[in-house]
Amino acid sequence: MVELLIRLKFTLGRHTRSGTRWLTVLLLVGGTAFTWFLAVAAASDAVRSSLLMLALAVWAGSWILGPTVTNGVGVLRSQYFTLLPLDRNRVGLGLLVTMFVGFGPVMTLVSAAALAWHAYVSDPATLFLGLLGVLTLVVFSVSLGRLVFRGLGAAMHSRLGMEIASLQWGLIVAGLFFGWVAVQPAFVASGNLTERGFEGTAASVLAVLPTSWPVLAVDAATAGSWSAAFAWLGAFALLTVVTVLVTGRLLAPSVSTRGVGRRSRPLGSRVLEDRRSLLPDTPLGAVVGKELRSWWRDPWRGLELRSALYAGLFIGLLGLVADFPQVMPFAGVFAALIMGMGGSNMYGHDGTALWLTVVGQDRDTIRADVRGRQIAIAVLIAPPATLLSAAAIVASGQYWAVPHVLACLLVFTGVSNGLASLLSVVTVTPGVDPHKRVDANDTGDVQVQVWIMLLAVPLLSSPTLAVLVWGAIQGIPWIAVPVALFNGVPAAWLLGRVAHRRLESRLPETLTRIRYGKEIARRSLSTAGGGLLDRLERGALATNEEIKPTGS
Repeated sequence: MVELLIRLKFTLGRHTRSGTRWLTVLLLVGGTAFTWFLAVAAASDAVRSSLLMLALAVWAGSWILGPTVTNGVGVLRSQYFTLLPLDRNRVGLGLLVTMFVGFGPVMTLVSAAALAWHAYVSDPATLFLGLLGVLTLVVFSVSLGRLVFRGLGAAMHSRLGMEIASLQWGLIVAGLFFGWVAVQPAFVASGNLTERGFEGTAASVLAVLPTSWPVLAVDAATAGSWSAAFAWLGAFALLTVVTVLVTGRLLAPSVSTRGVGRRSRPLGSRVLEDRRSLLPDTPLGAVVGKELRSWWRDPWRGLELRSALYAGLFIGLLGLVADFPQVMPFAGVFAALIMGMGGSNMYGHDGTALWLTVVGQDRDTIRADVRGRQIAIAVLIAPPATLLSAAAIVASGQYWAVPHVLACLLVFTGVSNGLASLLSVVTVTPGVDPHKRVDANDTGDVQVQVWIMLLAVPLLSSPTLAVLVWGAIQGIPWIAVPVALFNGVPAAWLLGRVAHRRLESRLPETLTRIRYGKEIARRSLSTAGGGLLDRLERGALATNEEIKPTGS
């Protein structure tokens, strides 16, 4: 069965285009080269030991974070085998074995082989311990990465699990945006890293990590303490076996019911269903209410909202820790921008539910649908982003930033709101239908949307940013606030108008794309020419990774 699963993985991989494949290859090759550089250039055995502890921990961390950042860990999913008459635990272990076949595991093996080099150079008699450690490290790192990824998806079925997942996503996004501030001191100190290695608290922390235990085993054997060496390696092997068994169990196909039973109605429903509800009894009010409930109840949508707020908070804290407190007041601004990115695939979030809009289409259906989604996002992100910025300003004491933050909040919220609606239509990426979701990023890949937002938001906000800079130079920064209002609101309205007109003219094609995937959608789109929106749609079809057509 394992051989068949591996062959199936390669077959599906040959028919799956990946926009980040070459970047992943480049990072893996660069990481492998840097690991061996540390191992060869180390000034002594003790220095090499501490550097290897760091390198192996980074490789394990890459296996944990990589699948989350790159929207998946492979093309085989356990749901494909749910209805087959196979032992589920065997299927789970077979799926785990397929994770060891690929370029990533090979590069991990080559990098971990630096441990065998360390053992041979320190004492040739300990080489067999180094080789055993290398194999165990590869199995542990790959299994741990799959365990965390699947565990993250399993945790989405509870409120506590969703908060934990949101914290992780927020930390990842904050690191991608502002992580250079945290690692800059390490790069500054890297000049003599191969001479001194790590000492004191850093060395103690690295020694505690499980990935350092094989290194400690080699060091103990080199020092003549073979009992301690076998104890370290045996403990790591036992931990690896437990990790493999738990991961295989999590990967096993399951037909259990999803969701968590409630004892009472959610808070969002109690507010929206009150007799004095502020929502009008119109199609627009219905869409706003539906969207607010969806963002409140759906764990996958809630993940986007909460992780944006956590990311903004972590960015502010990173600036404060890195002695760059000017960044902290803009925590809410970053949260609003990131939430716009998270909402740039709303129709992909809904999956094939778009067919309800198709069969119920009326004169104002599409306009109400797009405008209602815009209003819901604004209601959800503007108040908490404002509160986050206010708290950050008070905590950091950077009161000079009030007009700057207010202007940025107004313009970025409006521009990102309109762009999110437009991109949700033009670059929609099908994921997995809500009732079939298992992993944390089953709502679809948004890498094209993210890059467009990073470029388009500053461009469309340039009038406000220019006035903000001019006002800061002239000592009148408050002049940018009304400019931001007249920049952000029209941008949201105009982009929303383009979005609902585009969706109205291409509603069946959009449903086809969500229902059957990019290969079918590509046939209905011209391969050359067209306007800007057509080119954006072709770019998303060619670049964004597709987990599986939602209706398949």
